[in-house]
This record gives sequence, structure tokens and C-alpha cells, in this order.
Amino acid sequence: MAYRDPRVTQEKVRRMVRRRRRERQAKIASLSVLVLIAASAAAFGIDRGVVFARHLWAEHHRPAPASSATTTMATTTTTIPGPPRCASTQLNAYLYNWQILAGTLYEVVAVADSSGAPCTMAGYVGLSVSAPGGGTLPAPVHDDPTLGAGAGTSVAPVPLLPGQRAWFEFTYPVTCVTVLAPGQEPSGPDACYEGATLGVIVPQATQALDVTQPLRFTYGISGFTVGPFASGTPPPSPPTA
Repeated sequence: MAYRDPRVTQEKVRRMVRRRRRERQAKIASLSVLVLIAASAAAFGIDRGVVFARHLWAEHHRPAPASSATTTMATTTTTIPGPPRCASTQLNAYLYNWQILAGTLYEVVAVADSSGAPCTMAGYVGLSVSAPGGGTLPAPVHDDPTLGAGAGTSVAPVPLLPGQRAWFEFTYPVTCVTVLAPGQEPSGPDACYEGATLGVIVPQATQALDVTQPLRFTYGISGFTVGPFASGTPPPSPPTA
């Protein structure tokens, strides 16, 4: 006579208990829903009770939200039209022409894109001056939108393709009676500094571009006046006031 394995019988009993438990839970849930529907119908009327029942059913059977691993979010980025600002490593600067008029020196400096990528010049340059014996000298800079081409009609950014150039004009007084040493306080209206190297600092640059100066490089303590960038070929003679 064959005997049945008691473990098989125990497993069948467990399954039957679990099935009955699920059936009982389902009946209780259904009864609860019916009670809520009946209560809402009695309180709000049949039509509103049906609406409430549908809402309850939708809430009860709403699908689970997607996990963060599978959810994608749309992002937007703000871009500036045109090429990015020129970096100092992309540029070469050189003195294009100059002239002296009534004790003021007018210079035009060309700035060329020497890289293989387009970029944009915008704003006004800064200037730095190194002393003959080392160190830096004061170099006040005053922006003037009327200096150079256009007479202030436009200070718009100037896009450059590889090999193209922009230009700007700047001026400074050259009348000099007393040459001040680095750190020496000005002693009169005709005092000046004598520099060794002029550095042109384009906006957002990380280093200055050296520009050789004409004659003896002396400039008044009032510093420099700088115009905006212009596009195209620089003028054959610096515009003067």
C-alpha cells in the first residue's frame, strides 16, 4: 500500500488557506466599496453617487507611477546666438597705425582670429602696462562709444571667422615733463609714466595680448580712452576727435 508524502498534503492545505483568505479579502473590499457607493448616493443623489463611485474606482485602480530609473525629464538650455566669445589663445593683436595730434596719440589696434574656429568680439578691451624694470604701472581705462568707426552708432558684437579681424581705437596724452617711477605719486599735470609693454585684454580673456608701441612709450597719468570693436578693414588713418 502506497503512502502519500505528508509534505504534499501540507502544501495543498496551505494553498487552500491562502486562496480562501484572498477570497475573503476581496469580498470585504467589494462590500466596502458598495457601502461607500450607497452612502454617497444617499447623501448626494443617485447621479452624484455614480460620479463618486467612478472616481473611487479610478483612484483604487490607478496604475503605479513609473520609477525614477525609467522616467525622463525634458530639459531646456539657453544658448547665445552666434559664435562664443573669443579667448585670448585664439587671437593676435598688433598696432595697425597711429598719429599724434595736439599732444594726444591716436592708435588703431587690429585683433585677428588666428585659430581654426569662429568667435565673437564684444565690449571694450582692458589695458595693462609693464614697467621697464619689471612690475606693472597704473593704467586707467575710460570707455568711449564715440571713439573709432561709427561714431557711437553701434557697439554690437563683431563675429570673426578664422583669419578675419576686428579693430578698435584708443588714445592717450603723451605730453610728459616728469616721468614717475612705479609707486611714485603724481607731482603735476604734466607727469607721466614710461612703460615697456602694452597689454590688450579682450573681454573674458585669461591673458593680455602684447602690442608694440611707437616711439618712446610714455603716457599721462589720466590713462587711456578706448573705443568699441569695429568690423572690417581698419581705416588708413586713425579717426581723431
